[in-house]
Amino acid sequence: MMRLAAIRTAVLVMLALSACNKAPPLDNVCSYGPLPATSEVPAGQGGLVTQAATDAYFYAFDGAGKQVGSAHVNALLPLKPGEYQLKVNNSVHMGAVESATLTKCPTGGVLVNGSTDDYYHVFDDAGKELASAHIGAALSLFQGSYQIRLNNSSSAAQVQSGTTANLTTGTVNVDASTDEYYYVFDSAGSQLASSHLGKPLGLFAGMYTVKLNNSESKAEVGAETSNIPAGTLVLEGSTDEYYYVFNAAGTQLASSHLGRPLALFPGSYNVKLNNSTAITSVATSPITIGSGSITLQGSTDEYYYVFDHAGTQLASAHLGRPLSFLPGDYTAKLNHVSIPVRVEAGRANENQTGSLTVKSSGSGYYSVFDSAGTQLASKELNQPVSLPAGEYLVKAGSNTRTVAVTAGQSSVVNL
Repeated sequence: MMRLAAIRTAVLVMLALSACNKAPPLDNVCSYGPLPATSEVPAGQGGLVTQAATDAYFYAFDGAGKQVGSAHVNALLPLKPGEYQLKVNNSVHMGAVESATLTKCPTGGVLVNGSTDDYYHVFDDAGKELASAHIGAALSLFQGSYQIRLNNSSSAAQVQSGTTANLTTGTVNVDASTDEYYYVFDSAGSQLASSHLGKPLGLFAGMYTVKLNNSESKAEVGAETSNIPAGTLVLEGSTDEYYYVFNAAGTQLASSHLGRPLALFPGSYNVKLNNSTAITSVATSPITIGSGSITLQGSTDEYYYVFDHAGTQLASAHLGRPLSFLPGDYTAKLNHVSIPVRVEAGRANENQTGSLTVKSSGSGYYSVFDSAGTQLASKELNQPVSLPAGEYLVKAGSNTRTVAVTAGQSSVVNL
């Protein structure tokens, strides 16, 4: 019985010793070895080193997610025995520490090369951003799969311990003389980035759509710079108004104040100014289109209207205020009286009107008719009405008079 008890005790001691000297868990990243005698590590603890080629720090977290230590990469961090979550640039790996043992966990890296002044961003498989760096600067990461984004274009990177994954980018650039921006979209139509004209954007290789004032061009980005040609269009005019640019399908693309150019990709466009229209082609050379203006001058608080040759109303303005139009023949109307007007580029077309007032001591309204008997206007007695020069028939109650209106003058009828 005593011998059996001794054997049983010896087995328990061996099992205990075996448990105390348990080998670290198998790991395809970290390696384990004796702690150097010169290491400054408290008794009963081990050491951990995260190896990297960049100037970075690593952090150790316990099983509860609490940070228990940090150190510069390639420097030793003393830790109590146990398993720890290690982070370098928020990339994660599990490492074990044993008493009197040195744990080495090497990292790999990623490096995005390019010629632009941009930053790239590193994401894990779940889409969480981990770190970012300027183009040309490497980031240390634990071994694994990552998504790298540059101006929201993306490329996969497989990082291996001890090596750097090198990614090459290209650039896209739109050059034009205006103070405007271009925009880059992916194949799904999502906007990725934007930049001022003349300033290149770094992108990973692929096909992209570039928009400039909503005009479009395709860009294939490789390892070189993809320069997309653009031209400018400007509609000159003397009034404080805006012109509008439409594509061939009739979709409005952009607008600008008269005299201010718009950058566009080469193509055919419709230009509208107060609904007058011209078709023009934009190439890489500047395109300038001239306009003229129409003004009906008058002394009353009334509006005039401008129509095209088909009789469609294009615009209206208060008497005395000019309207700009593309060159062509138009009809201006004031109180239903038509005035043919020709618009020429760079010229102001002014037409002076006169006024008519029916004065009476009574109250009521008077009406104005043309020679064919069509009523043109109605106004309260003693209030003026503006009319183009000509002869008109005036009626107030049972009184009827023929009156001549002279441009720039006021005609008065006393009843």
